[in-house]
Formats: sequence, C-alpha cells, structure tokens
Amino acid sequence: MLTLNPKPASDDSDGKLQPPNGVEKTVAMLTHLAGIFWIPYLPLPVLALIIPFLVLQFARVHSEYVEQHAVQAANFQLLMGCFYALAMIMSYAVHNVFPIWWVAIGSAMFSLWEGAKAVNGWRSRYPLTLKLFK
Repeated sequence: MLTLNPKPASDDSDGKLQPPNGVEKTVAMLTHLAGIFWIPYLPLPVLALIIPFLVLQFARVHSEYVEQHAVQAANFQLLMGCFYALAMIMSYAVHNVFPIWWVAIGSAMFSLWEGAKAVNGWRSRYPLTLKLFK
C-alpha cells in the first residue's frame, strides 16, 4: 500500500476513538464532494483525483475520522478516473458522449451520498473501490 506521509506515533491517545468535531466532518464531506468534478460541464475533472489525495496526505496526522473518509474517497476517485478514461475511449469509438455522462452521474451520486454520511458522523464505505490506499 502507498503511504507517502506516515502517521506519527502518539502517546496522548487512550485508545478510544473520539467523536468527530465540526471541522473534521466538513473536511471529510468536501473530500467526498470532489467527485462532482467528473461532470463534463465543470472544467477541471483532474481535481476529482487531486483533492482526496491531498486531504489524505495532510489529514493523516490530524484526524483518524478524516483519514478514513479520505482513504475511501481517494480509492473511489481513482476507480472513477479509470472508468472516465475508458468512457472517453468508448465515446470516441461510438461518437457519443453518453458513456462519459454515466461515469460523471454515477460518481456524483455516490460522492453526494458519502458526503452526507460524513456530515452525519458515519463511517464511509463505497460499494466499489480500488484498494490502493489503506
């Protein structure tokens, strides 16, 4: 598994997970909502890949709640990136943009669902991901 920014060992934890605060919930939600950038009307679909990876690298040392959501979002957006590339090839082959819209709408739906779960303090679990990050 890839770990570019490892967690430091901490001695201040008693082993129990703390409930997430408002900032952690907001950051986790925004990490999931990066999936909306796959919609072709928005000019930067690469942000859907970059945002979860950046949050994963910087939030790893601050919050286990945000880290769990960032791992799920990064793995899912990586899969959506693969699907998006295949959809672009298929769209070129059939001369239709319908496959790109399927990927964009599917990614947006799951991202909104997981973003809502993050705001409510629930754990994230996408139905299908590439398990590259842990």
